[in-house]
Amino acid sequence: MGSRSLALSRWVLIVAFLVVGLAGETCNAKDESTKCTSSCGNIHNISYPFRLKHDPKHCGNVKYTLFCENDNTLVDVPSSGRYYVQAINYHNQTVRLVDPGLQSNNCSSMPRNFLPGLRFPYSIVNTRGSPLSTPIFYIMCSNPVNSSLYVETAPCLNTSATSLVQQKTYSYVKAGAMVVGDLNRGCSVEYASALLNYSKDYMPSYKSIHSALMYGFELRVYWPYEKCPGQWTSNSKCFPRTILGT
Repeated sequence: MGSRSLALSRWVLIVAFLVVGLAGETCNAKDESTKCTSSCGNIHNISYPFRLKHDPKHCGNVKYTLFCENDNTLVDVPSSGRYYVQAINYHNQTVRLVDPGLQSNNCSSMPRNFLPGLRFPYSIVNTRGSPLSTPIFYIMCSNPVNSSLYVETAPCLNTSATSLVQQKTYSYVKAGAMVVGDLNRGCSVEYASALLNYSKDYMPSYKSIHSALMYGFELRVYWPYEKCPGQWTSNSKCFPRTILGT
């Protein structure tokens, strides 16, 4: 009986030691994931939940991975594409992005990505449901359009026919939400992007709109709702990243 009690006591001590050890590892993993800081180009405050692709595995959250290429910080926005990161505001939980297809002082350059249809963790509205940025739609028409909603892109974008059999097209952009009736007959939306602080009074031409596009647009970033920050989970249980197999 005495030997069984002694063996049981040893097992209790071993289990207690493991629990304390794992708890310590959990705290360390949490602290490390939220205290890592990286930089790339002009972005010097890359920290939780963001991380750079080649950061240590315990840094940040993998869903918020950024990429550093030629001193440019980039992010993959789900269902849209890859964008240049111009700024990260941790207080407002926003990022300012620029489409990589746009070129400074070249108004003939166009967005490469199609912005609408964003998925978690990014949104074009803030916490109050108000738009952070104004959508810009690139529209191609088979006939000229006389509408106060449309801004002609010529002479920046050349829409001349390249052959005798090819029909001439007309290019426009529209700022703001697209509703039923805004798209004229014979017109189609080719691209969509966004910009900050749009005002038709200050941006009467496509050149001014293009300059604003080069500054970028903002998206809201939903911070990860995690029961176990900096750790991995299984069956609603938390485990430190230092456990083998993670």
